[in-house]
Amino acid sequence: MIITYQRPDTLGHELDPEAPNACRSVDGSECGAETIDTDGIQWRCTRAPHPGQDEHRAAYERDGDGPDGAVAIAWTYQYAIEDQTGGDTDNAAPVHTITVSFPDRACGVDAEKIRNAILDLFWEGDADDVQIIVST
Repeated sequence: MIITYQRPDTLGHELDPEAPNACRSVDGSECGAETIDTDGIQWRCTRAPHPGQDEHRAAYERDGDGPDGAVAIAWTYQYAIEDQTGGDTDNAAPVHTITVSFPDRACGVDAEKIRNAILDLFWEGDADDVQIIVST
């Protein structure tokens, strides 16, 4: 994840002229992508669905730490390679498949531990695109 805007702590409830627009939907629909900032705080994209645009924005909710509806953080996921330029959205990196299998006699194999070990190899934003299927 690449943070493109983070509201300064010094502003309090004042509006920040540098903040991007919240781009909320009139019908209340949201993108809903989630991330965790550098302080470990979880954020949810409150923008209207925004196909073709990679920037997510999380606005403060009522009684939050900033003014209601003002953007607290904006972020993107960077997938483009050097020879890809332009456009509002980054192209996803090539997809690779890894298969992990083990025999029934392997007692004590915890599929959740394997899943977590795999996800630890990726950036937080990359984990959104990692698909893990457990079958028996």
